[in-house]
Amino acid sequence: MRFGRLLAVFLVLALGTAVAQSPGYGLYSGFPTYLGLQYQNGNLRFGVGLSGYGFGGDAAMILAKSPLPAGQGIDLAWYYGAGVGVGFWSVYTYTGFYLFPHGLAGVEYRIPGMSFSAYGELNVGLGIGLGDLAGWRGVAPDFAGRAGIIFR
Repeated sequence: MRFGRLLAVFLVLALGTAVAQSPGYGLYSGFPTYLGLQYQNGNLRFGVGLSGYGFGGDAAMILAKSPLPAGQGIDLAWYYGAGVGVGFWSVYTYTGFYLFPHGLAGVEYRIPGMSFSAYGELNVGLGIGLGDLAGWRGVAPDFAGRAGIIFR
């Protein structure tokens, strides 16, 4: 109970003070999601997509973003945050839900004179198989990654 209260206070503070990835709509691809759509507003990001196993979605909170020194005219920044993904997967003969609470870190490049940014991101967390997927996967460390474009 005490941990839940501390987490709630942390989330409220983070929502009020964090700087996010660029706001807007986007497209991304990666592992395990090979085609996805996202919406970013403030420091909250929501995504849905298709993978080789099924379909799913995620929600992430970008906790901080900082510029990277990259030279004149290059707008490059790194960011980090936390998120959770959920998917309905069918793997081999196993079918069920898959949960993925994770941390994330990425780099965003705002292309000068254009109305979009490009980004790359890595996610590391805990994969949790539910239903039949518990027999295939159970609970184990997992990772994901994505590269995409955000239209502002």
